[in-house]
Amino acid sequence: MNKSRRSSCRRSPSIRSDETIDFKNISLLRRFVSEQGKILSRRMNRLTSKQ
Repeated sequence: MNKSRRSSCRRSPSIRSDETIDFKNISLLRRFVSEQGKILSRRMNRLTSKQ
């Protein structure tokens, strides 16, 4: 996989410290789900294991 293709991947902003994770917060959860409804990997979302 070359570098130009890697940079074109969809990347979401990480979770801010003031945001609470809740199943009712659809706008937050939508950032971590693909168009097919699958949960995106940590590497795609740039999240730490704690997040």
